[in-house]
Amino acid sequence: MPNNKRKRVSKIKDKEKAHPYSRKARQINRAMHKETNIAKAKSERINAAMGRGQKIIWFRDNMDQTEDDDEEEVDAKLKKKVWTMVELRQLVDVYLARNDEDVETLLAKKEEGKNLLQKESLFLQLVDLEVKEAKLAGVEVPDLTNGAVVKALRAWDGDLNSITTIKLITCKPASIIPIEEEAKNSRRGDGAKADKVPQLLTEQQAIEMATGMAVN
Repeated sequence: MPNNKRKRVSKIKDKEKAHPYSRKARQINRAMHKETNIAKAKSERINAAMGRGQKIIWFRDNMDQTEDDDEEEVDAKLKKKVWTMVELRQLVDVYLARNDEDVETLLAKKEEGKNLLQKESLFLQLVDLEVKEAKLAGVEVPDLTNGAVVKALRAWDGDLNSITTIKLITCKPASIIPIEEEAKNSRRGDGAKADKVPQLLTEQQAIEMATGMAVN
């Protein structure tokens, strides 16, 4: 039976002598393609883990303090064991605004007629996409409404291998909640208006109302 097992490129013998159109050359191409796909998948997993890790680190380092906190308030917050959902949503707003200063600088540069570097344009696109996705579907954040997660987050040393100990939940920013509530109320109001639309009278009912006489 033919051996269809795909070997690693380094394990293929006499690969330097392989003819471009030979069976060995095809074997080498298959092995290279497989190794490329494996490396790409691994890179994507690492990048995803790093991105998730950076987000979790931000929440670990910023969950206790905001710009308006004084020292006494910070000390009080350090004793907190759990956050309410409203507080978590407010923290998501702060998280989404973390790049505002850089965005304003780049937009000002663009308004002055200066060309942005490719990485700067990409940065603006990524920030815009992040905010839109967060408002539409929410963003994965540490579940600070769970005391065990808060405790684990405080103790987390940033090791990506132990990142699975931090439970994440999907949470929308607080700033989008009033807009959603307004939309719901508007839809309910439209439904109520539709219920109040008078029904059309039949010809017989119209005659009866006009003459005060029953029509047989």
